[in-house]
Amino acid sequence: MKLTTPRLLIILVALVATFAIVRLTQNSNRSKSFRTELVNFKVAEADRIEITEAGQTMTLFKETGNWKVSTNQGTKEAIASNVESLLSTLNTIKPSRIATRSTGKWKDFSVDSTGTSVVVIGSGEELTNIVVGRFGVQDQRSFFTYVRLKDDDDVYVANNFMKMTISTSSDDFRNNIMMRIAIDSLSSISFNYPDSALVLTKQEAKWFKGSAEVDSAAIATYLNAVSFVTSKKFTDSPSTPNPEMAVIFSFSKGKEIAISAFKEQNKITLTTSANNGEAWDDIDTFNKVFAATSLF
Repeated sequence: MKLTTPRLLIILVALVATFAIVRLTQNSNRSKSFRTELVNFKVAEADRIEITEAGQTMTLFKETGNWKVSTNQGTKEAIASNVESLLSTLNTIKPSRIATRSTGKWKDFSVDSTGTSVVVIGSGEELTNIVVGRFGVQDQRSFFTYVRLKDDDDVYVANNFMKMTISTSSDDFRNNIMMRIAIDSLSSISFNYPDSALVLTKQEAKWFKGSAEVDSAAIATYLNAVSFVTSKKFTDSPSTPNPEMAVIFSFSKGKEIAISAFKEQNKITLTTSANNGEAWDDIDTFNKVFAATSLF
């Protein structure tokens, strides 16, 4: 077929029209361009984090320079390193590809209301606002998580990022340390029970109960067990002012540490002078700390 000038003009017009339609279609969706970065902020700039899942929001926030966490027992001290680790983890979210650009597919990837919303704020401004969705494994060797920025329609695949690293439990951020001691600096341990008392003292690296030397293996086992005690079994502070029992650890240098036990309605609540404001309902820890009568 001979291409006359009119035919060439018709073809050219058709090509221009097709090109225009494609460009208009692309511009109609504000998220057509692939983002090479989803999260990027300085950890030190963050002063508030809101994590929402299943309609429940946990809030972490800085107060006079220290991280706090909202809990069922009120505002509690948070472990700064745990909060900073969360913030650093968010910065590892990198997009590898787009899973979908359809809002109708959000539920399939759990980036709608069923996802985990994470908002990081610094000086009153949002540093990131992201929805963490479904986790997946590929080829039994690599893993990924679907994510979406709150103000974006696109759903991205973030390789080598695990949704489980974003904790929604306040207990994972609370100060769960009951006691951390330097065994070498211990000078005495006093066990006070409702009907008896026992004092262990250290003399030249040996432990004594009165004038009798304590079995070295027994005291070593006990001290190793209580040198670093943590628990996430938090509970409400005891309502009774006076403890039923207490173990007091005294040191050659530094303040003594007292772990107290309160009995209330068949429940034993523990508190510690090393972490004021927290209380625990942990029978295993109670048995470990108050075990003197069975060991010595």
